[in-house]
Amino acid sequence: MAFALVVASTGAASLYAIAAVSALRHELGFLRHQALPLLDDLRKSADALRGFDEALQRAAPEDLDWVVRLLPNARPYQRIDRILGRVWRQSQQARPSQLAQWVWQQPPSLTAVHTELQPVRQSAAGRLRMTGDSQLVAAAGDLASAADDAAAFDVLAAGLQRAIADKRLGDAARLVVEIRRMIRQVHGALGKAQAALERTLAVRAEGIARAEANLVAVVASTAALSLAVSILMLVASALALRPLQSLTSVLRQFATGERRARAKVQGAHEIAVLAEEWNRMADALDRRETQLLSQREDLARAERLTALGHMAARMAHEVRNPLSSIGLNAEMLGDELAADGEVGPNRGGTSASRPDRTEARELVAAISAEVERLRELTEGYMVRARPVDNLRQWLDLTALVREVLEFLRPELEQRAVVVHVNAPPQPLVISGDAASLRQVLWNLLRNAWEAMAVGGQVWIGIEQVAADGDGGTPMVHLSLEDSGPGVPSELGEQIFQPFFSNKARGTGIGLAVVREIARDHQGSVELVAAQRGHGARFLLRVPAEVKEGE
Repeated sequence: MAFALVVASTGAASLYAIAAVSALRHELGFLRHQALPLLDDLRKSADALRGFDEALQRAAPEDLDWVVRLLPNARPYQRIDRILGRVWRQSQQARPSQLAQWVWQQPPSLTAVHTELQPVRQSAAGRLRMTGDSQLVAAAGDLASAADDAAAFDVLAAGLQRAIADKRLGDAARLVVEIRRMIRQVHGALGKAQAALERTLAVRAEGIARAEANLVAVVASTAALSLAVSILMLVASALALRPLQSLTSVLRQFATGERRARAKVQGAHEIAVLAEEWNRMADALDRRETQLLSQREDLARAERLTALGHMAARMAHEVRNPLSSIGLNAEMLGDELAADGEVGPNRGGTSASRPDRTEARELVAAISAEVERLRELTEGYMVRARPVDNLRQWLDLTALVREVLEFLRPELEQRAVVVHVNAPPQPLVISGDAASLRQVLWNLLRNAWEAMAVGGQVWIGIEQVAADGDGGTPMVHLSLEDSGPGVPSELGEQIFQPFFSNKARGTGIGLAVVREIARDHQGSVELVAAQRGHGARFLLRVPAEVKEGE
């Protein structure tokens, strides 16, 4: 409302100022181009006629020759005609605008001059009076032909010229008296017109002064009103925004961690609503933060339990492989020792007939190796927190594959699984953790023979692949394919998820461990299309690094 008041008052004052300036400009134009030049013309004409009258008054009858020569310059009625024509032309000029007339109504501009001069110009009273004087008519000539006083003046001037030429001094003196009377009449009319015009100018000057004073008053009042309203608006804004400053302070406190900071619901309606909404939001955030902290603790507890579960499942899965081999070797050792007892000396046999114990010793060595493997495995889990980079060493991947196959040879033979290895003759030296890569091979081989029925084939391929593009790293590809039923393509990614298995007694850990080890070696593992049937084919990719100095 205050802003609207300031705008309305300023607009009205501006409109009034425009109208006042327009009126003042019109008045200044009127004074400069109309009134003052006309007043000067009236004054000059009156002065000239007074000079002629005084000259005629001082002239003796014998000195009238020079008067006759100057008399045509008097032209009193022609002067009135010129002034009236000027008044008429100026009255036809553009009037002030409607906006200027809205400020004040100007008085008639030059009507007073017209009122004083027009009766004199149209008068015939002097001619009628002169036609009644027979002596004057005889001295002047044909006065009856004159239509008005202006024409009678011309007849008198012509008669004076003839009387002076004929040396009729008495007639000349009589004509001079009448001419002076007519000049004085015109001079009086010019004086009255001059006085009327001066009064008109005085009235208009007063109007201009009042308009100027009104304009100054309006502008000053508008400025004072705008200043007062602006100060009131400033004070009102400061008072209205004080609660907003308090709300800002509360927001800063809340941002610094003081979660119990609440704003006071006060001030204008909008600010009070804002403070109330902020308090509601702060309460909701406080409850949400408390809930999130509780959920975070529950999530951390669940993650710890999940990690323990993953570790336990992975440990069980990894220990099962060597335990199976230990069980098989122990069973074979038991059979061997039973056979030895049947043919021993207590059973009546000779020492020469005892079977060779070399195989028994080999079985015992295998069992010892498996036990050592279990020890290494458990110790490996104890140091699993250490980075894989600390366990890296240079190793020949082909030799590692053959070592694993040799170790698993008894179990593979028992299951009638034939393994075909396709590897280059030169060593493929890479940087990696030998124990982890053995786990990869064991898990993939175990999945292969478990997927196949009794008997089957496994194809292992090892090759080095050149880098793709400039600056790339050459890779070593190790592929393992079995002759089993294969894995559906839609499960190609799910089988690497922990605890997912499509086998009846599977744990869902083996392939997850394989992918984790591949990632630890900056490589990858994926299920690809089979090349020799419908079995499953896994492709392991690891960077092929060259040993320094070679």
